[in-house]
Amino acid sequence: MKRLKIVLFVLIVLVFHCKKKNEIVEDPPISVTTVQVKQEALAQPIQTSGRLASAAEMKLSFKIGGIIDHLYVNEGEWVQKGQLLAELKQNEIKAQVQLAQSAFKKAERDYQRVSNLYADSVATLEQKQDAETGMRVAQSQLDVAEFNQKHAVIHAPENGRILKRMAEENELIGPGYPIFFFGATGHEWVVRVGVTDKDVIQLSLGDSASCTFDAYEDISFPATVREIGGAPDPMNGLFEVELAIQSGQLKLMSGFITRVELFPSRKKTYFVIPFASLVNIDRHRGNVFVANSDGTVQRKPVQIAFLINGKAAVYGLEGVESVVVQGSAYLRDNSKIQIVEEYNG
Repeated sequence: MKRLKIVLFVLIVLVFHCKKKNEIVEDPPISVTTVQVKQEALAQPIQTSGRLASAAEMKLSFKIGGIIDHLYVNEGEWVQKGQLLAELKQNEIKAQVQLAQSAFKKAERDYQRVSNLYADSVATLEQKQDAETGMRVAQSQLDVAEFNQKHAVIHAPENGRILKRMAEENELIGPGYPIFFFGATGHEWVVRVGVTDKDVIQLSLGDSASCTFDAYEDISFPATVREIGGAPDPMNGLFEVELAIQSGQLKLMSGFITRVELFPSRKKTYFVIPFASLVNIDRHRGNVFVANSDGTVQRKPVQIAFLINGKAAVYGLEGVESVVVQGSAYLRDNSKIQIVEEYNG
């Protein structure tokens, strides 16, 4: 009797186990939030960096070569319009002017003497014309010497600041060699940046931009594209773009390094979805879960163009009405879902 009870107990356990094994246990639907897929015309922002400068920056130099006699200002000093900044030693220059003056006076006397002889029919017309030509040549040589003497000194062209001094006294410099790098005040500030050939074709004059400086980390300065280079810099292959920046009343200084974000006016149409809806992101590729009409989801690959304001501009969602935003981390292909609400972010 005891053995029979044991056999019956074993049979009951086996039957119960087989029944549980044959039962199909379905997972409960996963609660998710979905969002409608939208199409928008957007422009991909261009991020780069540049340098702040005065709109009127120039290199100041002597027209002729020579030995520097005096440099009257140092780097960083503010100067007034017309202020004497530097001059060359004048010994040789004054001698050249005196030589040209003497040559002109002689040519002038020769012309006057030949003119008198011509009036008395002693000199020929050709002699008179030659004397006149000699006088004009001497006058031109004197003008050149005086012009060179005038530009053997450097005066400040406007009120401004000496940004950099590139020579020292008693140096022998050649014609046109830059002595000072000068920035004029009273002009607007500009930012010069370099962009690639792929980016420069997206830009147009008047496009907006935003600039930030380390000196003012929490302030964004609005700017506008005012010049676009027509050829790349041979040193780095980038096209220079100049931005007019609005500084307001804040103090800025030439040479500040700025982070720049450009917003091209030329736009393209993209599918726009929240960034949170993307899964398995790998560089410019990712996946989303598409909500089907039968209450399941399907994984769909997309190509990511760019991110902006917490959203992703993507390609590859043609014919898709909505995608899963919240809860996508728990999904796989054909998972059953329960949509609890529409995403409003």
